[in-house]
Amino acid sequence: MKQGQDNTEISFSILIANYNNSKYIEKAINSVLNQTYTNWELIIVDDCSLDNSIEQISPYLKNNKIKLFQNKKNLGVGASKKIAADKANNQILGVLDADDKLHERALEKMAEAYQQFPEYGLMYSTMWKCDSNLENCKVDKTLGLIIPEKTSIFQPKISHFKTFRREAYFKTSGYDPKLKKGVDRDIIFKLEEVCRLKFLDEPLYYYRQHPCGISQGKNVFLSRVYYYIVQCKTYHRRLNTSLPNYNLRDLYLEYYKITFHNLSNFIIKLMKYAKIKRIIEKLSERISILEKIIQTPKFLRELLVRI
Repeated sequence: MKQGQDNTEISFSILIANYNNSKYIEKAINSVLNQTYTNWELIIVDDCSLDNSIEQISPYLKNNKIKLFQNKKNLGVGASKKIAADKANNQILGVLDADDKLHERALEKMAEAYQQFPEYGLMYSTMWKCDSNLENCKVDKTLGLIIPEKTSIFQPKISHFKTFRREAYFKTSGYDPKLKKGVDRDIIFKLEEVCRLKFLDEPLYYYRQHPCGISQGKNVFLSRVYYYIVQCKTYHRRLNTSLPNYNLRDLYLEYYKITFHNLSNFIIKLMKYAKIKRIIEKLSERISILEKIIQTPKFLRELLVRI
């Protein structure tokens, strides 16, 4: 496909849910503007950012292919992505996080794949994992093909860049507005229940790793909790169907692991407190001894000095 060529049969709506990503949002937007494939629209939903995100986004709104919607109150990433998907007009929805960027041929490659394999509803690629500056990138080897007759609930091989047919998305309940994390896993599980999945063995996405990422750094444990909620919802949704499903015993086991995690953290903090308490007690003992020496009569102190 030649650079700049449109294919009227395949059109993309790129979805960005933004919250306080003014530091990165311009690179994300520019990565869409720089696509070799030009039949796209960009839907940005800002979730009441407290930084200058809107100032960064506003100049790009001169391009009528870029649309910004602002939540009146902070709703979370699940609700923001649902709004973005509902506002989308084109055939294929693609997910781009506000702190990441697309390879310049990402849409071109996806368009070719959808043309070649019209029977698939969700297509995903592998990606580069990069540092906070989108440098030192390495291809993520954990992503890949899901074995036929299996499911992504047991094989977490789907991440970025993921795209899916709008008609397949609306066969599901869509993005869960109550989820603050685990949103992508949830929609992947829902989509595989209504359509076939196709893997493109080529990195088309740059994933930025930094402590403030929604599922990174201090957010890792909270992400695990929300993922457990997603697992439980998936289990109930797939009951009494022929779809591969979680084992109830495994869900109970994960529940106890999460509970134990909190308990173990409490024990560790308790042990640290006890250790600090012992140190303070030892210091107090030494101070007490010094006080006794200081309070010793003068002639005894002189004697102690001589000794």
